[in-house]
Amino acid sequence: MRKHSFIMLVIILVLLSGCTQSEESLRNESIDHTKQAFDNEELEVNEKVDQFSFYLPNDFKIKEKNDYNVLLEDGNKSYILFVNLNEPKNSKVSYVTLTEQYQEPFLSKTFEQNDRFGYLFVVKIEENKYEVTVGVGGTKVTTEAKGNDVAEDAEAMMMIANSVQ
Repeated sequence: MRKHSFIMLVIILVLLSGCTQSEESLRNESIDHTKQAFDNEELEVNEKVDQFSFYLPNDFKIKEKNDYNVLLEDGNKSYILFVNLNEPKNSKVSYVTLTEQYQEPFLSKTFEQNDRFGYLFVVKIEENKYEVTVGVGGTKVTTEAKGNDVAEDAEAMMMIANSVQ
């Protein structure tokens, strides 16, 4: 009986270790998803607030809004969309501010195309919990995500940031 219990324990540990994503894999997948969203400039605007309009993915809802911030929700997860209309799409101000605030981020990647500057900036808050920020020029979107959600969240967030008009 002990032998069977030991074998089951080993099988469970192997399966669980296969479910967790390595940090390198998390970085690479997040960069790939975010870059794809940054490269896609063809999303149709489907939401409008007083100062700007933007694309909002299907599962997202607007919870609160004011002149330059929109609090978004997707299920029980919150996202903050901040728009500085005085900064052009090629501005690096928001990104530089993040790099000055966090000297050793988990992930910092920039993208440039068609006179636009985009970035993915991830800070590890605690084990398997990250603060994820993506931006294009003066627009940025921020959330907290579990490791397995970072790439998917970053992709959706970049679609939003990239679409602001």
